[in-house]
Amino acid sequence: DASGKAHERVVGLGVAIGSGYLYETTFEKEVYSDLFGERGVLMGAINGLFRAQYDILRAQGHSPSEAFNETVEEATQSLFPLIGAKGMDWMYANCSVTAQRGALDWHQKFYDASLPVFKELYESVKNGTESQRSLDKNSQADYRESLEVELKDIRDAEIWRAGETVRGLRPENNK
Repeated sequence: DASGKAHERVVGLGVAIGSGYLYETTFEKEVYSDLFGERGVLMGAINGLFRAQYDILRAQGHSPSEAFNETVEEATQSLFPLIGAKGMDWMYANCSVTAQRGALDWHQKFYDASLPVFKELYESVKNGTESQRSLDKNSQADYRESLEVELKDIRDAEIWRAGETVRGLRPENNK
């Protein structure tokens, strides 16, 4: 920061490009939080949780569309936007009594079950295992072909095929 105005300039640039929020970080913290988030709640964990709940509902005789609706559709179309706009505390205070009671009774069990996995994940990010895995996988000659196999497994999973059908039923997709 030779000029002494680097912070001011960066904030100005962030505002100028329309950033919704800015926060101070370091390169290291950004890398750790980014890798951790992508592998955790943003992609890996949410897909795992969605699949686990969906599979239980299907095993108990619920149809693919019902299982998808109760697992993904309500979360992404109703609850997540409200949590983003108003907060989890608002959701707890404004949901049905049965949803409220269930969430209050079960959230700690989910926290306790997932905390060790998140600790393992963060350590894997911090010690470089995750970065090395990405570099190793992405450097393989057959990377694109191998990636396509992995993505096809996700794309062909019943939960996401059911999701394609359910999304097609949304009012905005029936114009």
